[in-house]
Amino acid sequence: METTLTVVLPVFGLLAVGWGVARLGIVDERGVRGIAQLVLHVLIPALLFRSLAREHGLGPLELGVAGAFFLACLVVYAVAMLVARRFFAAALDAQAFMGMSATFGNTVQMGIPLVALAYGPRGEAPLLAIITFHSLILISLTTVLIEVAQHRGKGPLDTLRQSLAALLTHPIILAILAGIAWGLTGWHLPLIADRFLTLLGVGAGPMALLSLGAALNGLRIAGDLRETLAVTALKLVAMPALVWLVAAKLLALPPLEVAVATVAAAMPTGANVFILARRYDLYLRRAASMVLISTVASVATIAIILVLLRPD
Repeated sequence: METTLTVVLPVFGLLAVGWGVARLGIVDERGVRGIAQLVLHVLIPALLFRSLAREHGLGPLELGVAGAFFLACLVVYAVAMLVARRFFAAALDAQAFMGMSATFGNTVQMGIPLVALAYGPRGEAPLLAIITFHSLILISLTTVLIEVAQHRGKGPLDTLRQSLAALLTHPIILAILAGIAWGLTGWHLPLIADRFLTLLGVGAGPMALLSLGAALNGLRIAGDLRETLAVTALKLVAMPALVWLVAAKLLALPPLEVAVATVAAAMPTGANVFILARRYDLYLRRAASMVLISTVASVATIAIILVLLRPD
C-alpha cells in the first residue's frame, strides 16, 4: 500500500495543485487554455513521437495488448449505448456520447505519468500501443454515430472521410503517425533531436496533470446524476474488469502487459469527451459531470488496481 500511495498521491497531488492555482486566480481562464494548448500541441506530441520513433514498430505483444484493450472497450461502448437507450431513452447521438464517456479514458494526461511511476520504462511500450489507436478508434466511432444521427454529410462513408480528415489534423494523432513511420524505417533519432525531444517530453507528464487539474476547476456537476453515476461505474469498474479478463484469461498476456492495460482502462473519462460535446453543442453538462466525478472517484479505483496488480 505504501508503494501504491507513492505512485498515486503525487499524480493526484499535481491535479490538486493545478485546481488550486486556477481556483485562487493565480492562473486565469486564458492562462489555463494556454497551458492546455502547450501540452496538447507541443509537449505530449514530442513525448509520443520520441517514444514511438524508438520502438521501431509495434510488435506482436504490443498488438496483443491493444487488441485486448479495444475488444473489451467496444463491448463496454455497446453496453453503455444500450443502457442509454433502455434506461434514459437517449437518442443515437446521446447514446454515442454515453458510449464514449464510458470508454474514452485520460490515457495521455494521466495515463502516461501514472504508468511511468508505477512500472517505469517497462510500461511504456504497452501503453503506447493503446494510445496509438485510442483516439483514432473512439473519436472516429463517436463522430460517425453523431453525424449519422444528426443527418449531416451525404452518407456514412462521406461522414467517415470527414471524421478521418479531422483526426489527421489532431496534433497527438499526427505525432503518433509520424513516430510510427520513423520507427518503421529502423533509423535512430539524431542525438541532438533525441535530447531536444527528451527535454520537451520530461515536462509533458507534470504539465498535463497541472493543466487537467486547472481545467477541472471550470467544470460543475450538472445534468442527470443517475446517468453520470452509471457511466462512471462502467468506466471505472466494468471497463478495467473486462480488460483484465480479456488480457489475462482470454489472451493470457504477461503480467506487466495485463497490469498496464488494466490501469489504462481504469483512467477516468478524458476531457476530449467534453471537447467533442462542445463541438456539437450536445451533452455538455453531462460530459462535464462525468469528467469531474470519474476523475475524483478514480483516486480509489486506481489505487485498488495498483495494489491488486503488481507484476514481478
